[in-house]
Amino acid sequence: MSVRFWGTRGSIPTPGRQTEKFGGNTTCVEVRHEDTIIVLDAGSGIREMSLAWLKEFGKSPIHATLLFTHYHWDHLQGFPFFTTAYMPTNTLDIYGNPPDGSSLEEILSGQMQGAYFPVPLAAMQATMNFHPVSQEFTIGKVKIKTFGLPHPGGCIGYRLEVDNSIFVFATDSEFDQVALNPEEIKANFVAPRKYAPELIEFFEGAHLLAIDCQYSDADYQSKVGWGHNSLATVVDLARQAQPKMLALCHHDPQSSDETVMQLIAEARLRVRDLADPQNPSNIPITFGAREGQRLAVQPPLFPLRWEGRHGESPTV
Repeated sequence: MSVRFWGTRGSIPTPGRQTEKFGGNTTCVEVRHEDTIIVLDAGSGIREMSLAWLKEFGKSPIHATLLFTHYHWDHLQGFPFFTTAYMPTNTLDIYGNPPDGSSLEEILSGQMQGAYFPVPLAAMQATMNFHPVSQEFTIGKVKIKTFGLPHPGGCIGYRLEVDNSIFVFATDSEFDQVALNPEEIKANFVAPRKYAPELIEFFEGAHLLAIDCQYSDADYQSKVGWGHNSLATVVDLARQAQPKMLALCHHDPQSSDETVMQLIAEARLRVRDLADPQNPSNIPITFGAREGQRLAVQPPLFPLRWEGRHGESPTV
């Protein structure tokens, strides 16, 4: 199983020199296994992904699955620019559970109405099949499990398992909102969090965990309830779930590359400090997800293949 990040920014696209290292496109992640293609969310990064597909597949038919986590702008704003959806030879299976009773098709067509976009959903000529998200289902050989994430309006976490490889994608989430010891956290913000066993179970055993880490601990204090994690929350969840690789994502639009790198450096120090010194193999490889980054998710984890947005090999 391979994972490629096409959009790692949160809230709004942020192009510019200050974000060129980690990228400014909003959430879109591509997962492949054999001939199965799964896409997580349709933020602005999906446009660049579809252009890459044009070069790779040409006029050959594409059958892909699109899984939505939720429907805030930064997770669907790229869909009108999804070139793959305009080609009649292609087939898209689209999964999602809109929280307000709307259909998924209504959600996608709504942002393509004339007041917002000149081309309607009906102009997309690919075959589109819309599906609800169930607790467990299978795409190709990939077994998918879902879990509700604490975020305003709701959000779905996805756990993808195939060939003894596990990728967990937990974008927009604020796990302190469901911690069982809020008073302890209030008294000591870096205190260990206590969660329901089923939450930890969803994350356990992941070879790659990509998780919302939008805020530093200091920034989080003025943004409680906004639906995004602090560094302390993410590090402690990693301590309990013990992923092999920890990718910080959904970078704040206010965060420059330098700010994200500082957050990563602090995360690496903390995961080492919290790790069992008798078992250093439990220390996750910790890094910030970068636009264009591709890696193999399979045991054993070394060597890893990295490919940056311009073909370079960025360090972890």
